Amino acid sequence: MTQQQSDLEAIRAQLRDARGPQFWRSLDQLADSPAFRELVEHEFPRGASEMSDGMNRRTFLKLMGASLALAGVTACTYQPRQYIAPFDRQPEGRIPGVPQFFASTLTLGGYGTGVLVRANEGRPTKVEGNPRHPASLGSTDLFAQAEILTMYDPDRSTRVLRQGAPSTWAEFTTTLANALTAAQATQGAGVRLLTTTVTSPSLAAQIEQFLRAYPQARWYQYEPVNRDNVVEG
Repeated sequence: MTQQQSDLEAIRAQLRDARGPQFWRSLDQLADSPAFRELVEHEFPRGASEMSDGMNRRTFLKLMGASLALAGVTACTYQPRQYIAPFDRQPEGRIPGVPQFFASTLTLGGYGTGVLVRANEGRPTKVEGNPRHPASLGSTDLFAQAEILTMYDPDRSTRVLRQGAPSTWAEFTTTLANALTAAQATQGAGVRLLTTTVTSPSLAAQIEQFLRAYPQARWYQYEPVNRDNVVEG
């Protein structure tokens, strides 16, 4: 008699002697052979539920519960009260929910790049290249894309500062006029003009006119992101 025939005979005998309904997942489980018991012991060892591998079901549920609780706390923070008011007079050509596009120029290093600025409800939201401009041909670089972040930067200056204290444009104009009047006696000695790179002929002509009026004044150009390495190379 083969092993398979022996197992079948054992199964028949177990079914013949069974009392009441019984359930099994396979014939091996029904036969309850030593090989099947060894397999079960290997797959499901005794005390497996108490073995710690660093992360059990209870710990996982604790961590998930804490994460959900913290996420709920962030939703309970106080938000400033803001109001949405409609236009008293709707601007011409502006439809709520429909973006508008404006051709503009972004200056970097003294040179302009033609761009198209998308505006939603009057607020710029995206910068794209102008396909009709030879400097961009419809594409943009990372500096052009970052202009939107620069505009809405909460640390961006919103007023005139004098020695770190808030001031006004009127006070700035008065102080500058008085300082230039006093500098006429020394032909502008001690006067310094700091600008970014100037490539505009009109602005350059105005600065040259200023330097002719104050020969001892000095003009300095500075760019935070410059091309000095390219020039030196």
